[in-house]
Amino acid sequence: MPDRWSVLQLQQGDLRLTLLPGIGGRLWDVSFHGRSLLFQNPDLDGFEVDDTRLADLPTRSPQFGFPLWGGEKTWIAPDASWENGAPFPVLDSGSYQITSRSSTRIDLTSAVCPLSHLSVSRRITLTSEKSWDIEHIVANHGTSSRLTGIWSVMMLNTPTKIGVEMDHPVFYPVFGSAEQMVATHGRSAVVDCSRLQEFKIGLPNPNSRTLVKCGTDGPLLMCSVPEPRQGDRFAHHYPFEVFNSGDYAYCEAEWHSPVRDLAPNETLSFRQMFRVLTDEDASQMPVRLKRYKEFLSCMS
Repeated sequence: MPDRWSVLQLQQGDLRLTLLPGIGGRLWDVSFHGRSLLFQNPDLDGFEVDDTRLADLPTRSPQFGFPLWGGEKTWIAPDASWENGAPFPVLDSGSYQITSRSSTRIDLTSAVCPLSHLSVSRRITLTSEKSWDIEHIVANHGTSSRLTGIWSVMMLNTPTKIGVEMDHPVFYPVFGSAEQMVATHGRSAVVDCSRLQEFKIGLPNPNSRTLVKCGTDGPLLMCSVPEPRQGDRFAHHYPFEVFNSGDYAYCEAEWHSPVRDLAPNETLSFRQMFRVLTDEDASQMPVRLKRYKEFLSCMS
């Protein structure tokens, strides 16, 4: 078996994507101008992996009974369907097969999970020197329908600000205390993950755009997902969640696809489009996007 910690890279200009197929098919890091944006757990990086004893791995967050590897990965929602409160190990920590590869794209596919009877495929495509896409596909190999949502979880180095644009800014506590960590500005809600304080909140995402400001002087990322449709349901009630750790220097931006009763042999897909925004991008926006410029200003 190849080294579980072997990585692959895609690069154009100053944007470099690092993938870790051996542990959950992760997007392990995003680097822009040499700056690492994603969190990799220093307690686990390079650690020997025993798939039968994942709960025994070292952690500063024993309240979560699963390894916090880092990077970005595909989870299955709702988490109420997990066994023993942990994401399905084959999908989260198992090795993914490289099914296709080019200079700008890598396709990865998991084994079929024996607990959920689902498999996950991930296509990560570098679309320019400032942008990339992630396409998640979940397939049901079981004999019965299963309530399924795709859940993209990106672990970001902190300090980080995460913003969502909406006409009437609101957020919904899930657990922990977000006191003094979330603010509303006009038509946006901004989560300031600048210190160790464990909480999770749910947020509407009516315009399908999320902004992530990496550090005080780092790049600004925009993630766009398909626009919501009337009748869409989400496994955790809201299409977007933010988690902030009280134990490690990371936070999570968590995007949800609409949930569906996935029949045998059916697939569910979800696409995210990421772009690095520069000051030049903002200055060239037309006047009709004034509201959006105001949203950008809230992230500074």
